[in-house]
Amino acid sequence: MPGLAARHPGLGGVRSVPLFSHGRDGRLIVGGEDEPSATAHQDKAKLKRKCETITRKLRRLLPDVDFEVDYAWAGAFGESQTGLPQIGPVKGMEHVHAVMGFGGNGITYSVIASEVVGRAVRGETDPDADLYRP
Repeated sequence: MPGLAARHPGLGGVRSVPLFSHGRDGRLIVGGEDEPSATAHQDKAKLKRKCETITRKLRRLLPDVDFEVDYAWAGAFGESQTGLPQIGPVKGMEHVHAVMGFGGNGITYSVIASEVVGRAVRGETDPDADLYRP
């Protein structure tokens, strides 16, 4: 998922807008332009175009704010075909659990994962664990 970090200390209230986050160092982190491809993030020309698109959208949204792009990056968006994450023990690796494929819903699924894995570590069974097994 492409993103960019722009330096501007006065944008603390923007963090509630979808695809926006506010870094600890005062930077605004903006993301978007997702696409269903496992390899799109490897295309440097595509990253450049998407960064320009995100920058243009941000300038339209905040026309009175002067900013510059400090960083731009892209990455694969981890998501399963069912839309549910994979949470469970890793076969052949004792005491190892995988927690992956949140598909942009990390806040919700990380809480669920902590419950599923926590119960497994204590030798208990989570009633929903089978929903998230690979």
